[in-house]
Order: sequence, then C-alpha cells, then structure tokens
Amino acid sequence: MKPTIKALWIVYDPACGLCCMVRDWILAQPAWVAVNLVAAGSPESLARFPQLPPGELAVIADTGDVWFGNRAWIICLWALREYRQWSIRLSGPMLLPVARQAFSALSRNRAAFSRMLELKNDVQIHRDLKQIMVPRCETPQA
Repeated sequence: MKPTIKALWIVYDPACGLCCMVRDWILAQPAWVAVNLVAAGSPESLARFPQLPPGELAVIADTGDVWFGNRAWIICLWALREYRQWSIRLSGPMLLPVARQAFSALSRNRAAFSRMLELKNDVQIHRDLKQIMVPRCETPQA
C-alpha cells in the first residue's frame, strides 16, 4: 500500500514575477496537506533537493514522489481544499492534453506575463527594499 501524502514541497523560480504571485496565492489557500514553498537555487532547495533540474516547476511529496511541469501544477491544485476537484478533472483523459498545453504556454511565456502584469519577483522586491531610505530617529533635546 502506498503511503499517504502529508506534505508537499513546491520548488518555484524566485526570479519570476508570475511564479512569486502564484506562490503567494497558494500560501493564502486552505490546504489538505502541509504546503511548503521553496525558492529554486536557495540554500534550502539545494540542501533538500540537490538533484532537481533548474528552471522547472517541481513538487516533491514526503512520500518521495516527484512531479514536474504540468503534473506538478495539477498536484499543487490537488493539495488545495477548494481546487482538488479541479485537479481531478484536469488529470482526466479529456482535459489533461488541454492542461498540458495551457501550462506549457504559460510556462514558456511567464517572463512576458510578468512584465505585462507588472509582477515583481523576489529579486526585484529585495532590491527595491534596499533602496528605501529610512529616516533616522531623532533623539529628544533636553
């Protein structure tokens, strides 16, 4: 009997605005299992999953199962309470080819979508935060 999935690790691209937006959306959703999002190339990602190929959405379960690309996206939906039924529908024989094409098109054009929607990635946000000038606290004059 196959072990039950209790946790997922989703490895996403922190340099992609669309990926960062989807990460935030996933974290805001109620989930059936523990969902952990890890930036690709981060120390945690490299330590936990050194064998993962760079640049592709990957989902790893605590059972050792690994999914990439469109199947990874379907597993992300499967983990979320309000979207599990969609994941089941999208993985069926009628919709899986459509889901595969949609994910492929979105993935190939994610940089363009990020620019078009003006989505900032983690790198841009970190750079912007470093440029903010914080005023010094003035000590009261006695």
